[in-house]
Amino acid sequence: MNNTPEFFGLRSPDGREAQLLSVQVHGELLGLMLRLTVRQTWRNVSGAPMAARFSFPQTWNQCLLSLQALRNGETLTPGRIERDSRQRCSTALGILHTGEQVTMVWQIGQLMQLQGGSLRVQLPAALAPHTPYPLKLDFEIHDPVAQGTVSSPSHELHRVRHAKGTTLTLRPQRALDKDLVLTVHGLREMGFAVASPSPVEPGTCTVLVSSHTRLRQGASDQSPLRMKLLVDSSSAMPAERLGQIHTALDRLLARLTPDDQLSFTRFGEQAVHDLPRLQVCTEAYQRRVRALARHTDTDLGAPQVEAALQATLDIPDEDEEAVSAAAILLVTASPLWAIDAPLRSLRARQHTLHVLTVGHEAAHSFWQELAEASGGACEALAPGQHVEPHLARLIEQIRAQFPVQTDLRIQGAEVLDLTERPTRLCDGDTLHLWAQVRPLNEHRDLVGCPELQATLQWQRDDLRSPPVALTPLPVLWDETGDLARLCAARDVRHRQDDAARQALLDKHRLLWPDASRLMAQAPAAKPAAPVSPLPMRPKVLPRAQVAAATAPTARPAVLAAAPGNSPVTPFARPSRPQPPRQASLATWLEDKAASGNPLPALIQGFNVHAETHGHFRAALSATLHQVPTRFLDGLVLQLSRQAGSPGRVWALLLFWLHAEHDMPLRAQALSLVEQELAHMSVTLRTEAHTALAAAASPLTTRHAA
Repeated sequence: MNNTPEFFGLRSPDGREAQLLSVQVHGELLGLMLRLTVRQTWRNVSGAPMAARFSFPQTWNQCLLSLQALRNGETLTPGRIERDSRQRCSTALGILHTGEQVTMVWQIGQLMQLQGGSLRVQLPAALAPHTPYPLKLDFEIHDPVAQGTVSSPSHELHRVRHAKGTTLTLRPQRALDKDLVLTVHGLREMGFAVASPSPVEPGTCTVLVSSHTRLRQGASDQSPLRMKLLVDSSSAMPAERLGQIHTALDRLLARLTPDDQLSFTRFGEQAVHDLPRLQVCTEAYQRRVRALARHTDTDLGAPQVEAALQATLDIPDEDEEAVSAAAILLVTASPLWAIDAPLRSLRARQHTLHVLTVGHEAAHSFWQELAEASGGACEALAPGQHVEPHLARLIEQIRAQFPVQTDLRIQGAEVLDLTERPTRLCDGDTLHLWAQVRPLNEHRDLVGCPELQATLQWQRDDLRSPPVALTPLPVLWDETGDLARLCAARDVRHRQDDAARQALLDKHRLLWPDASRLMAQAPAAKPAAPVSPLPMRPKVLPRAQVAAATAPTARPAVLAAAPGNSPVTPFARPSRPQPPRQASLATWLEDKAASGNPLPALIQGFNVHAETHGHFRAALSATLHQVPTRFLDGLVLQLSRQAGSPGRVWALLLFWLHAEHDMPLRAQALSLVEQELAHMSVTLRTEAHTALAAAASPLTTRHAA
């Protein structure tokens, strides 16, 4: 995982950055719907045309409503938008000429979550880097949210109260030196309702009603556990941490009661169900659980976490019946980069996921997003922290979840469709329900907007608490239609069928970032292998194998056994296949799918070795020992005189293939490349980039021949 600070803004693949001229940020809070509009103007001042790529902040739970580039009096919509990390997306803008300006305008929507009786909005500092002129930032908070106590613990804001709410304006400054945080307190007993016309079905609108839920009747009121325990016992989990996890589980599982149910699974390359049924925790069963928790410390090989998660979902109950509405408690050091498929599986089985991540890479992947989207929670175990308090909080969170019934009623409109309602909620969760309705003509105000009232209610299935129904709420009207698109984006994640998902995206013109680069980081699940004795944890990780361009052949043995001694098996180093003599960078780039093409093998090999080597040159050396690159020797030698070392040339080449020829580097590999190029001047990078482009031209190759 890339530990270096992420870049946000406009720059070229060779590292040249455009100059930011101005920034305007406008935020709006209508009920619990956040809408953010950002406008940034950039200029190419590098002295040469640049292939521009724009990177902007957007988290997984935000919806990109629009993205436009204003160039030379034209409004353009970028084509492919890619997700680069949890916090960042990017898109290519083509060639930006010397001195040319481009204005990027994008809009993001998000459904906010209440924390107790408070609301917290955090705008990243990356929205407003340093500019020559003071940035313009204002935030509009509409009633009834504005009736709470509004403040900012991070920045000094000018506040103006008006008839519809409160407007906040940032004091003049040239950049956000840190994230801007807004808080609103005093919202515990309030409900919020917003409506917006549907942009695809005239005459209808979407109504969203939100509230903080109260489910517990006291501190001792809790739900019996129906928990599937899943523990990472792969080579990714440090042995010391695994021992601490087992000790903590031994103590916590001793508190289980006969009303609780549990299964226990470990995973590495395969999932091992030590307790393969969701069973009631009798005294004998509990002793067995604790014994397993104390002693299962075997390394199960490379992690296949998504396959293990699916195997845990499939665990039946004692009667071999399918289980629904259970909780999975996952302890893992393995990262997750693909969310949609596991989220659909969790929702199909009505399971919630609760995750404890171990280590930096797992903590900075998408576990938190997946857990929260399923209705669960995620905690990160930092170095030096104890395991038991984190696991105890997650188990307490599971006990605070209850099966519920929810309903939404709209006065002044005909309800056409009600969204999928949650079946389990945790005490204190924010409940969002929305419906598509057709307003009745007799209920409209003087300007023609529908006058609607919404009633939200919920009740626990066990009937131990009385039903809760909010006082009918007046619905705040928003003309833009953004709410309908934002709720449609949430519905997309509930669709099990890919065709239905794509149809919904197309229908509402939703911009969905392509996460294929991130998903490529997740190791592919391997087919199940026959059960064999479990290996002990190796002291040294084995070298990862890289698929060479062509099948290697073994070197003939050259060592003979000495008289009187046992025969010696020599170390056989695979010979490196060589491309044809006429091969060049240009010819290989002309046909990337050609058999034996060493360029894709170079990228694949470096991706693999970057995961097991902490330095660029070590990973590069291991890669070059397995991939034939002799046809590049002359080019590398020529550019080394300018760059100062062959290592920098290889880093430039890898980055160039990644950025301009659709041969993606994984996050860790890209981090090592960027570290190698960090101190290289823009001028040298530009010259090397030009030389690589010339070498890739077939015409140049023919002239050289």
